[in-house]
Amino acid sequence: KLLKDKKIERVVFNEITKKAVTNGIENPRQIEPLLVDAYMARRALDYLVGFNISPILWTKLPGSKSAGRVQSVALKLLTEREHEIEIFKPDEFWTLSLNLKTYTGTQINANIFQLEGNKIEKFSFKNKDDINLAIEKIKEKKYNIKDLTSKIYSRNPSGPFTTSTLQQSASSKLGFGASRTMQIAQRLYQGIDIAGETVGLITYIRTDGTNISNEAVNVFREYIDTNYGKEYLPNEANNYSGKKAKNAQEAHEAIRPTDINKFPDDMKKYLSTDQYKLYNLIWSRALSSQMQSAKFDRKTILIESEDSKNILKASGSVIKFDGFLKLYKTGNEEENEKILPKVDKGSVNIESFIDEQHYTQPPSRYSE
Repeated sequence: KLLKDKKIERVVFNEITKKAVTNGIENPRQIEPLLVDAYMARRALDYLVGFNISPILWTKLPGSKSAGRVQSVALKLLTEREHEIEIFKPDEFWTLSLNLKTYTGTQINANIFQLEGNKIEKFSFKNKDDINLAIEKIKEKKYNIKDLTSKIYSRNPSGPFTTSTLQQSASSKLGFGASRTMQIAQRLYQGIDIAGETVGLITYIRTDGTNISNEAVNVFREYIDTNYGKEYLPNEANNYSGKKAKNAQEAHEAIRPTDINKFPDDMKKYLSTDQYKLYNLIWSRALSSQMQSAKFDRKTILIESEDSKNILKASGSVIKFDGFLKLYKTGNEEENEKILPKVDKGSVNIESFIDEQHYTQPPSRYSE
């Protein structure tokens, strides 16, 4: 009744900044019937599913609050995973590596790539007897370093955060639970008091889009050029909007700082410890998404028996150019930093064997 005979329009903005809100108010849209219908359909589903199932839950599972279109699907995923874990039977397998010494006295650790002309797979050695047999076969022959290769490969930065990737990263890097992450992010989005003015530090936090507005990308690129240098700036802006999830609505931008020039350390005095940690994570991930790829030099040493039937390999990578890693570490850099010694082609002697027993693991339970 209150709205009868009044003109109703829809104002849209995706970030709490003066510019975005003013722009939204200046460019109102019509109410979109399809969006209203979609909302009504969701509400109907909630009534049909929730109102019918919830009372059953209360009687059968005391303590359960509700069921609904989301909980029902989540429960199905959990029960399916639990079933997989229950029926899982572990398989035993062994791995074998060698410590070698070159004629100049350099130590190398190598894995078996091929034995008696057969490529070594995960389950090639099923038990200790297989390992002992392999050791005997390897010992029978003399070995030489046959080939040394070096290959540069790139690792590209990840796209800026969506709601789910933010929750995952905050969990693994900061140890925050999903609800804690969202509470902190909500405050950063709604606004922080900075010198008497309420300023939203990040864009809308409920999004499955990975795109960033052109305007923001240009500011990011300027910032990288000024603060890190030309070599950290790709020739063209990195575009993540092409990597769409099948059912992504793409209604909002990815989660990014509203102003990249609000450097986390400058904001620290206005933020709580947790707010600073999360803002720093969002700021770093968003900016690093527009930086140059990291470059690694992957070296491989190929060691063969004289009849070429047994092949051993040693490999390791070293960071040549840090690129986006200067700003945002992904967590698996350490394993790449296995530096191989400098060696020349020539004979090698076997010093020792390292065998390890393993068992396959069931699928793990889901985290939040």
